[in-house]
Amino acid sequence: MKLTTSTGWKPVPSDPTRHATDITWGWDELRKDTGVRCRLHDLRHTFATRLAENGVSESTMLALMGHMSRSMLERYSHIRMAAKRDAVAGVTLSQKGENSEVVPVKVPVVEQVVPIQ
Repeated sequence: MKLTTSTGWKPVPSDPTRHATDITWGWDELRKDTGVRCRLHDLRHTFATRLAENGVSESTMLALMGHMSRSMLERYSHIRMAAKRDAVAGVTLSQKGENSEVVPVKVPVVEQVVPIQ
């Protein structure tokens, strides 16, 4: 087992037959070798957000993310403004007569309101 002094003396995995208990060192090495600039935890947030934006059910998201509660899921998923704009752009008003299954609602029209003196 090697030792590193980047954050004090910390064991660095050197035995491929042993289970990894901390992936921080591996992530740091990967970032160094590839030039990736995000934090490991950023990937978790991105994954949750993309699942939510693609309409994945909450129960499926909980299973995929390994969360036990909706509040934890909400902490990780952040719907982007672009996705919100796309959702609103998809809502359209139908022209009169386009949707024959809708029952028209009559809105009462108030003539002129006379103020009480």
